[in-house]
Amino acid sequence: MKAKLNAVHDNDLEKLLAKLNLLEKLKQGELKCKFTQEVITFDNLHSIFPEEGTIKLVSDSPEAIKLLSEYINERNL
Repeated sequence: MKAKLNAVHDNDLEKLLAKLNLLEKLKQGELKCKFTQEVITFDNLHSIFPEEGTIKLVSDSPEAIKLLSEYINERNL
């Protein structure tokens, strides 16, 4: 089975976050990791994905990445 992965270059990240109406919230420290609840910053943002009509963010902590991997595997994403 092949999985589709979309990537965003660092140069385009701000544009993507603005399009998703998340840029100001990120800059103000209002966004948290779906799995660890740590505050998301430009420096620790690992992943962005849709879930049930909302956008979820994942930090780059080893715990969050492990939980993201398990989440993806459980849902066959």
